[in-house]
Amino acid sequence: MVKAWSGRGFAAYFVILGRVIIIDLPFHRRLCVRQAMFVTMKLQKLLLTTLIVTFAGCAGQTYRAELGPMFAHARGKLALANSQQQMQPDNGVNGDLGLGHTEASPYVRFRTDFERHRVRFNGFYLDSKGSGTLANAYGDIPAGNQVQTSLDFLALASNYTYEVLRGEDYRVGLGGQLGFYSLDAGVNTLTVREKVTSEVIVPMPYVEVEGLWDEFRAGVSMGLMSADLGDANGRYIDLEAYFNYVDDNYDVKLGYRYLLLDGYGRASSRDFDADVDVQGLFLTAGICF
Repeated sequence: MVKAWSGRGFAAYFVILGRVIIIDLPFHRRLCVRQAMFVTMKLQKLLLTTLIVTFAGCAGQTYRAELGPMFAHARGKLALANSQQQMQPDNGVNGDLGLGHTEASPYVRFRTDFERHRVRFNGFYLDSKGSGTLANAYGDIPAGNQVQTSLDFLALASNYTYEVLRGEDYRVGLGGQLGFYSLDAGVNTLTVREKVTSEVIVPMPYVEVEGLWDEFRAGVSMGLMSADLGDANGRYIDLEAYFNYVDDNYDVKLGYRYLLLDGYGRASSRDFDADVDVQGLFLTAGICF
């Protein structure tokens, strides 16, 4: 789901099972806005239910729970058409919008293994605020204006892999991932408020390669998807690399996470372009049971 709105109106579209449903409403029709928010909440509940069912299917096997900080920052560009349907060149997230600072964010991971099956869940949240000067117009805000900006990013992902290859010092797994990604970017002046929110549930093929040396592990895993759905198209990459120490009771991991959300679409009369990546180092520690 992608929403775009300004001080003059509201427009939203929903991508559901390959269809694009477009809503173009004035602000005074609050009921329809609440209905759109209700649909979003339902999608989030569906994702959480799927995760719970997935883990329940591996009950009674080995589990790992980890928690720690992720030092994340955002890069990329954002563009939003104005109310006259004119799309200006983009503004840099970490330059023009002043949102390139590294922030410490909570990072949570769970994992369960059953014979050749592995199920994992991870999530983190980034909250960044800044200020900048627009190099190009953004929505109905002209270029050159001083703006206050904010960026909220939430990533939740659950993946399953089946071990297809294993040697004495390596393993390879293939499977799939279901990810929920939410990007909320606000750009404000004293008189105009522009906001773009992108929420998407992305299924993607998933692969992991892991090296094994006694109690040490090093691995790389990645999921990717590219979709063109009429009024909306985008590509998504979710990559993680890590090195960790693990025994029967404890797990300590140092890793790097990279997420790319590159989407272009049209919400009724408002075009948008969001090409943003969120990345950073993480350090987690946990227990095995």
